[in-house]
Amino acid sequence: MLTVSAPLLVAAQDARVGGTLHVHALRIAYPERVEQITLREGEWVLRVGGSDFRWAAGRLLPAADAATPEQFTPFRFYEDYRAGPPTLFPVAAELEALLRERTDREAADAPPRHPGFSDALYGAADRRTAERMMARVDFLDRTVWVHPLLVEPLDRVEAEVLHAASRDGEVARFVAELRVVAGFTWRPIAGTQSRSYHSYGTAVDLVPRDYRRQFAYWRWAADAGLDEWWDVALEDRWLVPQVVVDAFERQGFVWGGKWLFFDNVHFEYRPEVFLINPRARPPVASEPAG
Repeated sequence: MLTVSAPLLVAAQDARVGGTLHVHALRIAYPERVEQITLREGEWVLRVGGSDFRWAAGRLLPAADAATPEQFTPFRFYEDYRAGPPTLFPVAAELEALLRERTDREAADAPPRHPGFSDALYGAADRRTAERMMARVDFLDRTVWVHPLLVEPLDRVEAEVLHAASRDGEVARFVAELRVVAGFTWRPIAGTQSRSYHSYGTAVDLVPRDYRRQFAYWRWAADAGLDEWWDVALEDRWLVPQVVVDAFERQGFVWGGKWLFFDNVHFEYRPEVFLINPRARPPVASEPAG
C-alpha cells in the first residue's frame, strides 16, 4: 500500500538533474512496473516493461524520439494541484488570450502526448490488450471496469465514503444520486490526439442522474456561449462533496474539479503527483473508515 502523504527524498547530488523528483516518484508509486531508474549522460532513464524511456524536457520518450521532444506534449504532473476545496484560477491577460484561442479551435492539431510510456506503465498498448486486463469492481453499488492497479485503492475510497455517508446527509444524497461510475473506455481525450487515462482504466467518472443545471465540464460552459468559461463561479459548477474528494486524494487520485480545464466528474489515479507535491497531500482522515 502506498502512503501518498509520505515525503519524497532524493540524494542532493541528483536533485540538480532535471526530472529527479518525477522519476523517483514514479519508481515509488509503481514499484512493480518501473523496474529501474538510472542516470545516463546526465539524464534520467526509466526502464518500464523491459523498455527504456528518457526524461526529455518534461516528456518520457523512447530513445528514438528523445532528441526531438517538441513533437510531443509534456507529461503532466499537476504541480499546481492543491489539497482542500477547489478555487478559481487567476487568469492573467496573456493566459486569457491563449484560453480564448483554445476555445475557438479544436486542439487536435496540438502535439500529442507520446503513448509509449503510459502503454508500458499500464501494460496496454492496444484496445484488445486493455480490454482483457480490466478488472470488474463494485464501487458504491455500481459496476465499473478498471485497471487492476485501482482495485485496492477504490476499495479503500469506498469504505471511507460509505463511512462518511452514514454520518453526513450531503454525502449520502450524493452517493444515492449517482447514475453510473464510468471507468475503462478506449478513446482519446476529447479534442486531442492524446490517449485518455480512461483507455488504461486508470480514471473513473462519477456521473450523477441530474447536474441541476450546473456545469461539470469546461467544454459545456464554452459550448453554452460563456466566453470566459474559466471564470464560471463555483456555485454554478456541479461539485463533488469535499469529503469524497479527500477520500479519493488519500488513495492517490487527482480530481478534475481542480484543473483550469475543469472536469468535475473525473478522478484520475496518479499517486506520483502526491509524492512530488506536498501541497497536494490531503489531510489525514479524522476517523478510521470501516
